[in-house]
Parts: sequence; C-alpha cells; structure tokens
Amino acid sequence: MGFIKTILKSFFKVSRPIFSMQEDILRFKVNSDYFYEVALENFEIKTRHDPYVIDAYTLKTKYIYLEHIKVDNDVVWNADALSIYENFLIEQLKLKHIKKFEHKKFNHYDFIIYEVDSVFIIPLIYIWEGSKDVFILDFESSLYKKLLSQMQKDYIFEFKNENILKVDFDSSLVKLNAFKSYFNISH
Repeated sequence: MGFIKTILKSFFKVSRPIFSMQEDILRFKVNSDYFYEVALENFEIKTRHDPYVIDAYTLKTKYIYLEHIKVDNDVVWNADALSIYENFLIEQLKLKHIKKFEHKKFNHYDFIIYEVDSVFIIPLIYIWEGSKDVFILDFESSLYKKLLSQMQKDYIFEFKNENILKVDFDSSLVKLNAFKSYFNISH
C-alpha cells in the first residue's frame, strides 16, 4: 500500500498545473515540490468568452496585466502563441516595433524583456502547458524579477524601472479572436 501511495503522490506532484489562481493567489510551479505564490490585492478580473476556449480571463492590477487562455482540445493557434502575442502588443499599443533584449527559458516559462520603439522596455512572462497559455505584462518588473530569481538564483535585473513602459493596458486576444482568428478548430 505504501508503494502505491508514493506513486500517486509523485504523479500528483508532476501533474499539478504550472500556473494557477486560487483564493486571490497566483501560484507558479518552480519545481515539483515548490510553488512561488503572489497574493493579489485590488485586482479586476474579466471572464473572456470565445467558442474555441474552455477557460479565459484577464486579470489587471496596478502593475500587472495577465491573460489566461485555455483552448478546447481540438483548437490550434494559427501561429506560435508567443509570436501572436508580440504582434498583438505592437498593434494594441500602437508601437513601431519591439525587440527582445533578454530572453530566458525555464521548462514552461519564457521571461522576456522587450525594447519598445528604442526607448522603453516591457517585461513579459509567458507560461505554456498543454492547451493553456498565460501572458503576463509586468509594468513594475517586481513579479518578473522575483519569479525569474526562483528559476535562476544568480539572476540580476539590469534594467532601470523608470524605463519600463507604463500603460493602462486592457485588451484581450480572446476578445479579438472573432476578428483576428488567432486560434480556431484544427482540421
């Protein structure tokens, strides 16, 4: 019986989601035994609807903007989800261009610093697992730095916070999918 319990515990640890939100807490899976948690205060959450998604919402605080998209099993993105999001940012923020200054990958996480129009930067955390994609814009860099430091202990944030583009962002890939066809049924 102890052997079966051990196997079930191991399976549960491995199969837990990479990212989740429960009880006003964001949880980020760092490894099979540890989750980095961020308590949320003063946030606005909007459920997003589209025929191709099972679960979608945007979450907005003073400093972060998060979009969580879980598509149905028979749905595919029409291009790489991260590339779609980059183009979405350019379009929605009316930017001339963005360039990656920093890109660090750990398991299901991408940490990216974009240079925006050769003046500002935007920190983005991209999380993917199965049919779920999460995009987090961090307009303060705090979550970016702390979560990345959990993955890479010697990480040093080499950018100035005053260079971070601070905007009141409130746009959604899911909301615009009907017009832009970011994802649809696979054929």
